[in-house]
Amino acid sequence: MSDTRGVENDTKNDRADVMRALADTNGMTVPEKAEFWLQGLAWVEHRGRNDTWTAARDRAANDAKVPRSIAKRIWQRFETMNDVGGEALLKLMLAYEDACQRNDDAVAAYRAERLKLKAKRYAVDSQRAREGVGASAARD
Repeated sequence: MSDTRGVENDTKNDRADVMRALADTNGMTVPEKAEFWLQGLAWVEHRGRNDTWTAARDRAANDAKVPRSIAKRIWQRFETMNDVGGEALLKLMLAYEDACQRNDDAVAAYRAERLKLKAKRYAVDSQRAREGVGASAARD
């Protein structure tokens, strides 16, 4: 079994050539894609227990520069919609892509920090082990 987390360039995975927003919504209709991206952006903007999802949706629409009326229509009626305007769809897709990139960058920074701390801890632990070799710690 292989670990794919450590592989930067996976030649078997064609998703690397496609934008994350398009790869995540493969096989969905255009209104479903718009709703998926809007929900993802609202999830990023949601502030917790005392925040409402509609307020998070409105903040996400403002950040994506999509009119609130269009965001509300997508949010409530995506199942009956035939299509979404190209400008709003493009803005949502790019905002979702940017949010995913920011998340991936934060994950990479956290992982680098964690590995740095792990290496530092390993160096300290191995140094203590070398100093303690041959010492009679069992003397009471």
